[in-house]
Amino acid sequence: MQIRVFDDGADRDCLLVLGWGNRCRHETVRWLVDRLAREYRVHAVELPTHITDFEREWLAPVESYAADLGAFDLLAHSAGGLTAARLDAAGLGTRVYLSPWWDSDLPIPRPVLEAVAALPTSRPFVPVGTLTRDALGDLATERQVAEAPSAFSPAFVRTIMRAQGSLPPAREDAVAFCSLTDAVVDPRAVGARLPADSIRLYDGGHELFSSTGREETVEAVVDALRHGPSAL
Repeated sequence: MQIRVFDDGADRDCLLVLGWGNRCRHETVRWLVDRLAREYRVHAVELPTHITDFEREWLAPVESYAADLGAFDLLAHSAGGLTAARLDAAGLGTRVYLSPWWDSDLPIPRPVLEAVAALPTSRPFVPVGTLTRDALGDLATERQVAEAPSAFSPAFVRTIMRAQGSLPPAREDAVAFCSLTDAVVDPRAVGARLPADSIRLYDGGHELFSSTGREETVEAVVDALRHGPSAL
């Protein structure tokens, strides 16, 4: 796990937990980081791509880092939203999720997915197929798409399904931004966990920061980070 700090002199901290395969070197991710850095000292978490233990490889390192931050606000995208939904830290303020991966929107029947998850291997050989430019957002770059995970392992499926199936109740101060046309995660899982007045929809792909509508929505994201659901 890599955690990169972007400090332009702001006096507030934001823990940004990125999604599966997101990296700060990607232009659209850096656009989001640069916008946040106007208001915050940004601690950007790059999650490992292929894992076999959710708690040990994703959650525990983020919890350990957050424990040393003091007061901070949280912004989490996709797999970062799955991880952050379990995060509990003394200094944690508001929680804002971007297209959290609380359930998948895969064209794979559930019994087939469960059969894949039961295979005793951690070798990534199952094609992902959904992380295309059309799915991510129309501003996603060729490099970003090329570097996206192309396959997952049965062990990865197992750990994600277990994490999704044992999520704690959503916090009252949580806010989510999502797109109803998301082809990567299931937006219905957001509606099942948060009240409608804590959800803001946007037009675009799975990644708000890779979608044309980002300019008109990012200010609402920052306001929600600073003030919680009352900002929507």
